[in-house]
Amino acid sequence: MDIKNIKKRDFLRGFGMVSAGAVAAGGALAQTRPPGGGYPPGVPHATGRSMLDSPHYIGTASKGYGFKANWARTLPMVPSVDPNYKPRRINKAIELWEDNQVVAYAEFGASGAPDTYEEGKRMAKTYCDAINYEMENDSFNFDGLRNFMQGLVDGGPTPSGHRTPMVFVTLPAWGFDGPSMRANIWQIAQALAAGAHGALICEMESPEAAEIAIAGGRYKWTWPGVEELPLEGVRGAGSQTFAAHIWGLSSAEYLRVADTWPHNPKGEISMGFKLENRRSAMAAEQLMAVKGLAFAEPGPSDNGWSHLGWDAIRGDITPAQRAALPASRRLEENLELIRLAAKKNKVQWLGNGPPGATPQQEIDQGRRMGPAGTEERVQADRLYTKRKMPY
Repeated sequence: MDIKNIKKRDFLRGFGMVSAGAVAAGGALAQTRPPGGGYPPGVPHATGRSMLDSPHYIGTASKGYGFKANWARTLPMVPSVDPNYKPRRINKAIELWEDNQVVAYAEFGASGAPDTYEEGKRMAKTYCDAINYEMENDSFNFDGLRNFMQGLVDGGPTPSGHRTPMVFVTLPAWGFDGPSMRANIWQIAQALAAGAHGALICEMESPEAAEIAIAGGRYKWTWPGVEELPLEGVRGAGSQTFAAHIWGLSSAEYLRVADTWPHNPKGEISMGFKLENRRSAMAAEQLMAVKGLAFAEPGPSDNGWSHLGWDAIRGDITPAQRAALPASRRLEENLELIRLAAKKNKVQWLGNGPPGATPQQEIDQGRRMGPAGTEERVQADRLYTKRKMPY
């Protein structure tokens, strides 16, 4: 008789009884909610008591926690759009970059409320090309991300014909050094296993950490005809199952395309770095040269805090006085240094152009990604670039 297995069975049986009690308790709570639930119009109903039931629920927009209409398109397609367009890739952003187009993204920061599946359905037909699922400072919950990705699939396809918009996840796996990135690389694995198309790593300042992060986006083999990287990929068997379901592929098909672009021209994974402190700027040339990196941004707000310290937020100086500080001038120089390093290494630039540049000049200087802002701003970019892909 296997005593060890008996103990394991007893434990699992006991755990099941506790779980069943918790479910029953949740149902009782749901029944105590007032008629109608007290939800604002259009808000999905939680299955039990949650912050959605609170009269003090924060915000009305995705990035500010809560709900926004869905970033639905209100303006007509630009005249250059091809009505017969057929997608050629899974990752919509990579397809646009290959066509020298600008990727506009919406931002979703989960509040922690059970809202993510419904938000995914709402955002499936966004006028944006991509969605930044923010987990650096917003709710860090991979269940929420999986629900969101399923919502995108169920609400799709996009007007361009893609199964979902491109989704990249901002993670708190900060790139301070190699050991800290090794300790947090599992976050990248979890984001990609949920079906996301990429990850954005914050506070990237270490070339060693950068190479480890790229390994987090890759499997253990090198595809035929692709240069082998210094570090073996770390994604493991089983990570493909749910992700392949979200992408609409078989597991075998997913494994053939889940590699980092542009290092692998056929890859569908987009890895990004935020170079958002003083040390990042000093290492910009090395960081942007790391193979497997698709896009990068300077994190201007955090870079401002890093360069100016307390002067960045103190309330007893005017904006003009702040701009005149030597640290402000160094900030501007370092932001430009980071941009030029990206341009030199053909990294897709998530940021602005040189100081004083117009939006069109920014595109001419390499801007290829950015937060949507207003639909009018996005429309102007698409008119200028004579975009052919519907959105």
